[in-house]
Amino acid sequence: MRAFVVAGLVVFHSAVVFASGASWFVKDPQPSAGFTIFLLWGSLWGMPLLFVVSGMGVRYAMRTRSAGAFVRERLARLLVPFAVGLVVLVPPMFYLEQRSQPGSHESYWRFWLGFVNVPALARGLLPRGSWTSGGVNYDPAHLWFLYVLLALSLVLLPLFVFLRSPRGAGLVSAMAGFAQRHNLGALLVAALPVMAVEAVFGPDANTGGWERTVYVFPFLYGFLIASDSRFETALRRARWPALTVAVLATAALVAWVGALNASAAGLSTVPPSWGALQGLAGYGWLTAILGFAASLTARMRNRRHVTPVTGPAVSAPPWRRAARYATGAVLPFYLLHEPVIVAAAWFIVRWHAPILGKYAALVLLSFAVTLALYEVLVRRFRVPRLLLGMKAPARQEKMAGPRASLP
Repeated sequence: MRAFVVAGLVVFHSAVVFASGASWFVKDPQPSAGFTIFLLWGSLWGMPLLFVVSGMGVRYAMRTRSAGAFVRERLARLLVPFAVGLVVLVPPMFYLEQRSQPGSHESYWRFWLGFVNVPALARGLLPRGSWTSGGVNYDPAHLWFLYVLLALSLVLLPLFVFLRSPRGAGLVSAMAGFAQRHNLGALLVAALPVMAVEAVFGPDANTGGWERTVYVFPFLYGFLIASDSRFETALRRARWPALTVAVLATAALVAWVGALNASAAGLSTVPPSWGALQGLAGYGWLTAILGFAASLTARMRNRRHVTPVTGPAVSAPPWRRAARYATGAVLPFYLLHEPVIVAAAWFIVRWHAPILGKYAALVLLSFAVTLALYEVLVRRFRVPRLLLGMKAPARQEKMAGPRASLP
């Protein structure tokens, strides 16, 4: 699921190039409102789902690691690639954005020296922060996910340690029992803090369309889901009602956007009820996706249990081998995909072609180039692997078995 979301970011971020009302590094001269609706829908569940899966990964990682070992791993696999990406991967995107402005002829070296301003960068990591260089505002681009995930991992670590203790396990068991008995009630209870925080602080386009504090809840929910299988059962039972809620709330948001466009008003002027409705829609999609995924994996388990295994051992099926490969590629792919999209869009938006053709070309080219960069420059070499948050090759090979835990 994590690989599915990260691969989908190529589809999502390529659409930003062609969406009306959305600012980005490189934009098509004739944007379309259809891409805006697609972005609205994708932003409701994409990054929250990635935080849910990351929370599950934390629970699996803490099965075999002490709190100190977990902190060291988080620093190596999140802080190091964040720092490397901020120096190497983010500046070219803002440079291309600046070069697209009339009269801009600054060399990349001079731009980079002004961009890498440590005190200003530090201020930009504060809530809704940005840093200014030469009168231009910057942000960490897609790397915000790494430092938000690192911050949540460290801040919530005492709670995670408690939830692993006997008393904490009793609390988790009580919550799982409630969720199993009252599927819709648990859905509403879990959605309320998401709706409240989003209503108070409002959306933030720089962090996936959500106020970054909201991600505390899907991250924590992922940890809980991985702690007790009854949460998975509750998700399966709630998937259809959650899908209904998600569709209705999303339809209301789309109608709201249409009304705002008709009145020439921006999302910055919307009331708190927008944030509450976004929270309801996003949590509905999140629950529905997780519920259908849980239903699918339950059927796969049942099929595996009823199918007798005879004869010599067979190799892993192709989908499992692909999943292993994707698990290792997730973080480098995430780091590399956005600079590749921006560079490719720099040329593609100048084509005299239908917008759907340019969009399809951008998605295919960006995905292929990102995967090629990972395969040729990262996967086979120790130093690039460590700089982009991967394990060393030897250790990765040891964990390649079918029962390896999530990183």
